[in-house]
Amino acid sequence: MANTKFKYFILTGDPGVGKTTLTKKIASCLRETGISTSGFYTEEVRRNRVREGFDVVTLDGDRGRLAREESLLNSPVKHRVGKYGVTIQEFENLALPSLEKVNTCSPHLLVIDEIGKMEFYSQLFKTKIKDIFSDTSNSVVLASIPMRKSDAVIEAIRNHKNAKVFVVTRENRNTIDKAIMEEMKRTLNVI
Repeated sequence: MANTKFKYFILTGDPGVGKTTLTKKIASCLRETGISTSGFYTEEVRRNRVREGFDVVTLDGDRGRLAREESLLNSPVKHRVGKYGVTIQEFENLALPSLEKVNTCSPHLLVIDEIGKMEFYSQLFKTKIKDIFSDTSNSVVLASIPMRKSDAVIEAIRNHKNAKVFVVTRENRNTIDKAIMEEMKRTLNVI
């Protein structure tokens, strides 16, 4: 098993443990070695230290709303998670283009932070995720999924034969990046 090259690197862990911070760190470090990257991450939006919602941010720096407290939205939304209304169209407008196929002649990292309940209200996104994890994509993928068992597609990702799952904890979140990047570099054929 030591020589296995994984294609999918999956981060999981409790909410707020640091998966997004770790994702951004790994993507940045690999970009500095010349690996091309694309995709997105989600980020909490806070005002006066109170969470108002979540944004989707592409690795190119484009930002849009994923979810907001319903009281902050101008119009009603169809989907909610807790007190947050999910802005499907804004999410799709940024996330989906960031996941499109890239020039696969050179090593590439596709970042998907995160694959979760809010994001899966988008059927287009869910279909795209199924495609990415069908082994037809040539990209190496760094993705995050919820710790708890949930959607069948998420469970298929967790148990994918070409995936390595890393559980991020408060104890390992500042050091686990080295192990993940070593595995990724082997897969991407970089030293």
